[in-house]
Amino acid sequence: MIKKALLGVTVVAVALVAVASVMYVRNATPTVPTISLVEAANTSRPYVVKLHAQWCPICMLTKKVWSQIDVAYSGRANLVVFDFTNKATTDMSRAQAKRLGLENFFDENAGSTGTIAILDGRTKEETASIHGIRGFDEYRAAIDASLRAVTR
Repeated sequence: MIKKALLGVTVVAVALVAVASVMYVRNATPTVPTISLVEAANTSRPYVVKLHAQWCPICMLTKKVWSQIDVAYSGRANLVVFDFTNKATTDMSRAQAKRLGLENFFDENAGSTGTIAILDGRTKEETASIHGIRGFDEYRAAIDASLRAVTR
C-alpha cells in the first residue's frame, strides 16, 4: 500500500515538473522596442507596463492580450516589460525603470507578476492595474481612458 502511494506521489511530482518546464520554456519574456529618452519625455504617452516572469502561469496566459496591446498601442503608448524571472532580469528591469523615471512604480510593484498597469505619462502614477486573465476590451478601456485624460 505504501509503495503504491509513493509511486503515485512520484508520478504526480514528475508530471508537475514536466509541466512547469514546458511552461517556462514557452513563456519567454515579450520584447518591446527600447524607449528613448526623447520618447520618455513625451508626457502625452501613457506607460503600459507588463510585470512578467517566465515561471508565472498568469504571465503565460496574458501573452496573447499583450500582443494585442502591442499592435493596438505601439506608437501611442510607451510599452514596457519588467521581467522578474531571476535576479539578473530583475536587475536589468530595475535599471530600465530608473532610466525611464519609473523607480517608484517598480519598487512598489517588484515581483507582482501577472499584472499589466497603466501609468500617467506626466506623473508616472498608476491610473489602472489589471491582474490576471481578462479580455482585451478591459485593457483597451483602461489605456484609452489614460489617452483621453491627456487630451483634456
